[in-house]
Order: sequence, then structure tokens, then C-alpha cells
Amino acid sequence: MRILVVDDEKRMVESLRDYLALEKIEVRTAGEGAEAEKLLAEEPFDALVTDLRMPGVDGMNLLRWTREEGPSIPVIIISAHGEVSDAVEAMKLGAYDYLVKPFDPDELVIRIRKAVAERQALNRLEAGRARFDSGSRIIGESPAMKEVRRLIEKAAPTGATILLTGESGTGKEVAAQLVHELSGREGPFVPINVGAVPETLLESELFGHEKGAFTGADSRQTGLFEAAQGGTLFLDEIGDLPVQLQVKLLRAIQEKKIVRLGATKSIPVDVRLVAATNRDLEAEVAAGRFREDLYYRLNVIRIRLPALRERKGDIGLLVGYFLKKLSRELGSRISEASPDALAYLESQPFPGNVRELENAVERALILAEGPRLEARDFAPVAALPRQPGSSGAATAAAGAAGESFFSGPHSISDIEKLAIGAALERNDYHRERTAKELGITRRTLLNKIKEYSIAVPARGDDQSEN
Repeated sequence: MRILVVDDEKRMVESLRDYLALEKIEVRTAGEGAEAEKLLAEEPFDALVTDLRMPGVDGMNLLRWTREEGPSIPVIIISAHGEVSDAVEAMKLGAYDYLVKPFDPDELVIRIRKAVAERQALNRLEAGRARFDSGSRIIGESPAMKEVRRLIEKAAPTGATILLTGESGTGKEVAAQLVHELSGREGPFVPINVGAVPETLLESELFGHEKGAFTGADSRQTGLFEAAQGGTLFLDEIGDLPVQLQVKLLRAIQEKKIVRLGATKSIPVDVRLVAATNRDLEAEVAAGRFREDLYYRLNVIRIRLPALRERKGDIGLLVGYFLKKLSRELGSRISEASPDALAYLESQPFPGNVRELENAVERALILAEGPRLEARDFAPVAALPRQPGSSGAATAAAGAAGESFFSGPHSISDIEKLAIGAALERNDYHRERTAKELGITRRTLLNKIKEYSIAVPARGDDQSEN
């Protein structure tokens, strides 16, 4: 924890610094408001403790500055005067707390810790995503997964930027969470799927915006960089980042500062970056779609997540893990899978990797009628989706081939086309919801629909995509 203490009384500043150091709180000090503004603009802090009455820029003006231009951190006002009007005004301006001198330093420590803890909780809410609690560790004993775990354990505490590569569904977000958990960082884990956010909103989502920055910006909004202060920002599908934002991300990495949309002053950030992609970034760089300098900044530590077909021996462990997790969530009493079921699963290609395996276990738990999962609980599919406007020939052919997404001599392309069709139908042909379910970007989904000539009825909310 890092705190800035501001007071024109040198003895007060020194005594607070020494006391807070005993509580394992790192302290920087300033003698007046202008000096504090400079420090806040250049360095990241978790909280600000400032005297009210000071020459030049006083505590009230410093508080006002932090709310209008400075970093979004809790501010605790201390004052020897203790007038009610001052306290009321300070709280109206957004001060977290107000202490009257002389005060018990233990009380200040309690309030600082409480303020920082509440800010971190708020950052988690602002991030808009709950952590994937069940995926906090890497599951697998194959040589490939042991190497993944070794690299994560070695790199996590260093603070170096990590690039996770691998096919969709291989567990890149799970790996990113593990990096955060092993990093020792106190701030939150904040994930964002870059490809799932419209380009027009992505800059504001990442860097925040000031009031009036664009139409509809009715208030100041902090971005995910600030929400992840002291923690880890996970940029999933980084290959989908628009070129114009690649420049701004590169600057944020190099300078450790960000500028909100519509602002002119930068804000220091202490954020550990983990990026992930299922694309070949070297090819993207060669094609001019991804900046080479940003690629080298992200590719400090590279960790490849293997496809499930490369570690078939881990399927039994994964099925056991998903059974325990999903049985509790679904209220199912089934906790076992037969050897035949495991053998069947190990024989399948699983183009969707671990995510597809989890979906298969969930579907089997819902449909199973016996005390444990059998191979038959995974194989049958009652009815494959009929593409809109089609005669159902593809559905009938797939059913005749084995009544399964997995069985029969289907190619991976056949399976992928059927899976996309089924997901579209389940989501009433809504592109964004379908892409989210499949774990791909909206742009990728549209490309797949075009590639496989999947007929999709027009929807009002998707007209611009047709």
C-alpha cells in the first residue's frame, strides 16, 4: 500500500511517515498542495492524507483537484480546526473521511486501510466482470501443462508483461487469473475481451472519459486501467485491438500513465498487463495489422496454452473437476463418469478445447438418467439445428451420420459449422450473444457465418452487420 501525506507541519509529516512505516505502509510526503499535485500526476498512490489549512494550494483545493483532474483515490482530510462547516464541505467534495487533530494514529491506519479496501471493491464493480472463481488454477498433469504451470509460477511475481497464446477455449483467462493470484498484487483482476467491445466504446472502456468528452458522456467515468490500479489488467483477444488504439496502449505501457478521453492531463497507473490472443501476431505484424513495437512490448514472457487434443491424458482430470463444479451448480447428484464415457471423450477432437469439454459435461449432466455419466449421455443429440430457409438436409445428414456433433467421419469444419448454427438458433440469431457463448469475437463470428454460407435472418439490432 502506498500513501501520500501532505502537511505544512514538518514534524507532523515525519511522525506520520514513521508510524505508518511500522504498519508496512509506504509513505511519500509533501509540504503543500502544489507539490502534492505534481507527485500525484507522476506516481501511483492508493490514498491521499492531507491537511486542510496550508499556504498556497490548501487541502480543500487539493481535494477539488483530485476530483476534477487527478487520480481517483480516496482522500482523508486532517485538520486542527475541526469546524463542522469544513467537514461538511469536504465530504460534499468527495472526501472519504475527516479527522480532527490531535488524533490517534491507530485510528488513521484503520481508516486508511478501510478506504483503500473499499476503493478496491469499487474497482471490481466498475470492471463489470466477476472473477471466474472455479478457474483459479491450472488443471492437468501432462508435460505441456506442467510447463505452462512452471512458466506462470516463475513469471508471475516479476511484474513482467505476459502474452498468452493458444486456440480459443484453451484456458487463457484461467491462466491470466493464476498469474494475478501468484503475483502478490493487492489490486483486482480486471478482464476485458477487446474484440467484444465496439470500437466506438473501446477507448472509453479502457482509459475512461471526462464529462462532455462525447455525446452522452454526462459524467466522468474511470476506465479499466484505473479500475485495475494495483492489480492486473487482462486484455483478451489483443489481436482485435484497432490500430489507432494500439498507439495509445503502447504509450500507456511505456509511460505507465493514461489519459482519459476528453482530458489533457495524464494519470499514473500501477497495472500489470497480461494479454492473450488466438491469432498469429507475427503474421498480423507482417500484414501491417498489428504494430511491431507494441508486439515486442507485450511479448516479454510468452506462454502457449496447448490445445486439448495435445493433452488427451488430462481429460479425466478435467471431467472430474467439471463434475464437482457443475453438479453443485445444477443440483445434480451425479458425481462420477464411467470408463467408457472417459474413453469416448478421449477419442473426440474437441475443436472448442476445454470450454467445449465443459459444455459437453454440463449437457450430459442435464440429460443423464443414470447414477453416473455414460458414453451414451455424451453422444446423442436429439435434433441438430436447421438453418433458416434450408430443407433440413444438413440436419438429416448429420443425424444419419451418427446423431452427434462428435461421432461419425465429420471434419472439424463440419463440426464447427454445426456448432455455430446451433448457437445462433439458441440465441435467436443474435450475433453478440452467440459470439459470447462460443467464446469468440463478434467479428470472428461474422467471418465464420460468411465462410460457411450460414443463412441468418436479419435482426433489428444487427442490421448494420448484414
